Amino acid sequence: MDALRRSIHEAPLIEDDGYHYLVHPISNGIPTLDPHLMREVVNGICRVADLADVDVIVTPVTMGVHVSTAVSLVADIPLVVIRNREYGFDDEVPFDLDGEEYYVNDVSPDDNVLVLDDLTNTGVSIAAITEALDDIGATVVDVVTVIRRMESETVPMDYEVTSLVDVEVSAEGVEILD
Repeated sequence: MDALRRSIHEAPLIEDDGYHYLVHPISNGIPTLDPHLMREVVNGICRVADLADVDVIVTPVTMGVHVSTAVSLVADIPLVVIRNREYGFDDEVPFDLDGEEYYVNDVSPDDNVLVLDDLTNTGVSIAAITEALDDIGATVVDVVTVIRRMESETVPMDYEVTSLVDVEVSAEGVEILD
């Protein structure tokens, strides 16, 4: 994970109303996403994720889509993107995510699912997604995020989240935790 660690240290920080954002190619799409970095991240996910029995990768419609698409291509596992738009399909399942309605399509009760995201901060998104998948009856096999921010208070959830890199972000900069 040398390229990922290096890119995190090189990524700019911006402050907005007291919150420090790590502006990173994996989680923001800027600065430019180097293919070497993406390859390292995808290979890392394929090493840490339990992919053996996964039928579908599920990711929210955020910056995790490009990472999930690349993992889908490498692992040859279909991808479902959770949308914040209703399409009205018969199997569409709505759920609340931080006060906004999101929708899961094409996940069946007998599916084994990998939940994949680019960045986890408080875990609110992952908790809502895994709860929706549980309600469908799907089996969440694994939950993986590329970068996990550790300085924020996290919500309780029923699943362990595996990350490639854990960080703490503050006004002083980014610290990569081992």
